[in-house]
Amino acid sequence: MIKKNLDLIVVGFVVLAIVMYDVTLDLLGECMHLMYEGLHVAFEYVELGIEEAVELLFHLLDVGEIIEYLFESDRHGSQVVTFYILLTIAWFGFYRLWKTLPRLYAFFKQLILNTWVRRKTEFQLYWFSLTILNKVALAVTAMVVAYIASFFVM
Repeated sequence: MIKKNLDLIVVGFVVLAIVMYDVTLDLLGECMHLMYEGLHVAFEYVELGIEEAVELLFHLLDVGEIIEYLFESDRHGSQVVTFYILLTIAWFGFYRLWKTLPRLYAFFKQLILNTWVRRKTEFQLYWFSLTILNKVALAVTAMVVAYIASFFVM
């Protein structure tokens, strides 16, 4: 039942978000703040792990003179290497996203088109099956609901 009517549920939430825009914006802001905090903590955790691994690798390989010549201290050298490792990971992520987005766009475009055609056909079949009296009753009910709902929007 939910899978069959998921498109109507999504449309209902979108309409509710538009009607209650102030609550939606506040909730969206709080969710974005929570997401950024979580990403920052995860980034710091990964960065610290990579930095410690690079420092351990420096000590194990005993790179000595070359690294000491290029960098002022061991800490600075490991931070530079960590930066370039993180930059490489970020660029790889952006590359994969760039390759994936066109397929996702095409998938969602086709999904929305199929949903639109299915719902339009269902609505037309339902409308043509109604009698004139039921059509008038449905139209009056829709107008009354819209009129009453307009009081809650203001």
